[in-house]
Amino acid sequence: MDKRAIANGCVVTMNAGRKVLPGGTVLISGSRIEGVLPAEAAVPEGYERIDARGCAVLPGLVNAHTHLYSALGRSLSFNEELTQWLETQKGLIAQFDDEDFAACIEVGLALNLRSGNTCVVDAMALPADAAHRYPVALDLAERYCLQYTLARAYTDQRMSSDYIENVVAIERSVSELIETYHGASDGRLRLQLFPNMAWALSIEGFRMTRRLADKYGIGMQMHTAESPAYPVLIEKAYGHGSDVRVYQQGGCLGPDVQLLSCAHLGDEDFEIIARTGTRVILDPISGTTIGTGLPPTLRVMGNGNPTALATNGMASAGGQDMFEAMKTLLSLARVEAYDPLCISAMRALEMATIEGARALGLDSEIGSLEPGKRADVICVQMDQLYQAPALDVPATLVFSCNSRDVRDVFANGQWVVRDRKLLVADEAALADRAAKRASAAWARTHHAS
Repeated sequence: MDKRAIANGCVVTMNAGRKVLPGGTVLISGSRIEGVLPAEAAVPEGYERIDARGCAVLPGLVNAHTHLYSALGRSLSFNEELTQWLETQKGLIAQFDDEDFAACIEVGLALNLRSGNTCVVDAMALPADAAHRYPVALDLAERYCLQYTLARAYTDQRMSSDYIENVVAIERSVSELIETYHGASDGRLRLQLFPNMAWALSIEGFRMTRRLADKYGIGMQMHTAESPAYPVLIEKAYGHGSDVRVYQQGGCLGPDVQLLSCAHLGDEDFEIIARTGTRVILDPISGTTIGTGLPPTLRVMGNGNPTALATNGMASAGGQDMFEAMKTLLSLARVEAYDPLCISAMRALEMATIEGARALGLDSEIGSLEPGKRADVICVQMDQLYQAPALDVPATLVFSCNSRDVRDVFANGQWVVRDRKLLVADEAALADRAAKRASAAWARTHHAS
């Protein structure tokens, strides 16, 4: 049945009025939301009724930046500084065969769905001779029904030789990928451009990036000032230490650009970001876990531009829990300001839903529960002992819930998680497969060294 009524839940619409409807109903017809009804409205006949009593019903969460191919190395580097962390992860990834890579992606896709994240931007940097794996990730994402964006990374300088490509080759291969996949699967698959570090791409490469973005109408993402090491590396490449100046010179700022982290930018850089309408993606978990820096939440949340939220990859975040990201972001900002009123639970929830969707240019399709939008809907249980009573629903979601409380997930109208059971894959078999492949790849890593 393709007509469903998710009834009796507390519907957190995230619409323009931020309406919360206790006992409300969300009507789904095919892949779209047909209606959002208050408690007193009767559910029309012909709908499969799903009882969401005790749950918040809200839009699927928007995970604006992650690295799914880091799934097998998720436990390896939490006691390493950034340089060694990168070496450990790259060393493991270098040992992957095609099946290892596919297992990584499937674990990441499955975990995002189980966590209530129906929109994922997957930043992926592969060696030049592994470019055949990008379509594998896109094909798997289609099977898992997510709104999935592959941010295809590339570099032409100052990186390991196996990752370097010349600009002509980059433009050709990225164009082919865009033309094949961008907008496929009824618009659920998308491409973004992902220059791999400011020092690792020439100005010619950045200008090529802008050319492709304009030609195909797609966005771009970039890691930006994540650690104190960035300015040193940029200085060696460009004679100054500012990521933003490099992007500006290459034409890679504006509303179609999202910059991850920005933890170590100066005042002038933040002013340029605000003025150009460039979006920022805040990553509160990885920076604190690895110890590279705090998110500049208060600097960017009031600059007039939409701000997105992300978990980052499993090797730096541990999981893909956007509830943890919301709570951590809010808590750190309040400590920084010594002010519990500087950011509300609702604002954190906005960054994980409608504001995050707007930052990615997807707010006409996802991010709120409104008629005509994609049926990306999650039910989050809120009536358990450690959550109840949920008198303030947004506060309960941010402060008392986590990804394990996600009971049901509908992605593009498809019921993909039901009563905490993944329906699109065998979760236990996937975990077992990943564990075996990770152990074998890690053993090869030690043998190679």
